Amino acid sequence: MASRFSILLLLVFLSGCECDSICEANKRAKDFFSEEKSNSEIILFLTDYYGEGPGSETYSIFVKWGLKNQQAFISVVNDPQLTKPVLHLIAYSISDIGLSDKYCEFYSSLPKGVEFKLKDLLLGCNSNTL
Repeated sequence: MASRFSILLLLVFLSGCECDSICEANKRAKDFFSEEKSNSEIILFLTDYYGEGPGSETYSIFVKWGLKNQQAFISVVNDPQLTKPVLHLIAYSISDIGLSDKYCEFYSSLPKGVEFKLKDLLLGCNSNTL
């Protein structure tokens, strides 16, 4: 009985230390966004390819970061280096993780004249109020 427990404990210990590619992308993105970065650094980070699942996780972390760092997020989204396909991936991620309402709410309260390239791509927002 003790030997079975020892084997089970060893297996749990060994398997508990691994992280799949999505988990690794989550860690990498959280580490990246924990420090202040330039728009160019953020755009480069978003456009690096790690695979479908890990890429999606990276965008999810970026979108969550954007709610806490709204001015920096606006700056990145409006940066001329950001391509339309990346802008569409950001909008998709906002919708995919269920944050459309929060983004619509915040960006509908932006002062008139503040450019926000993402506004027409947000699902569920009335573009007349943005």
